[in-house]
Amino acid sequence: MYNFNALVSRIKYIPRWSLMRQSRQEYLAEHTTEVMQIAHTLAAVAKEKFAADVDEKNIVLCGLYHDISEILTGDMPTPVKYNDDVLKKAYKDMEAKATDKMIDTVDPQLKSHIAPFVKGDVLSGREQKILKAADKLSALIKCMEELQCGNAEFKLAFESTEKSLKDMKLPEVDYFMENMLPAYNLCLDELAKI
Repeated sequence: MYNFNALVSRIKYIPRWSLMRQSRQEYLAEHTTEVMQIAHTLAAVAKEKFAADVDEKNIVLCGLYHDISEILTGDMPTPVKYNDDVLKKAYKDMEAKATDKMIDTVDPQLKSHIAPFVKGDVLSGREQKILKAADKLSALIKCMEELQCGNAEFKLAFESTEKSLKDMKLPEVDYFMENMLPAYNLCLDELAKI
């Protein structure tokens, strides 16, 4: 019996932002879907607007698995995870072990098809940055949603995430933030106007 798919399906039970009061609870499954969609858009922008040599399919597939270790570890809050170098290294080691444990549950004949995407081994440096940016953009969008609901708890998270995105100095991220991110402040009726 191979447990990989059943383990991955548990992604829907993993809550995010555990130290924050939220107006609406976010789960890892919805975050993952949003990261994949944003990563695809960023890759398309990189290719079409900035002539970058990136493989959007690889980026999206790696996005599918980018937080897979959290199925076994839970979502470690950012202020805890990055509190000091010793803790950061210990958490990275724990994530790597959890990822390896997940890969060990894949049918051995399928590992060569799945493991490179789970580990992100197929991504170039630029592609890794695009995926990381998509992850951060998803977090920024969550912060925006909470702030729109009057939840000031997310103000500092918004500011630090926005700064880290700008500091990435990726043209596709700057393009997304200027041309696409503002639409996340609109209501459905405004978004659906043709």
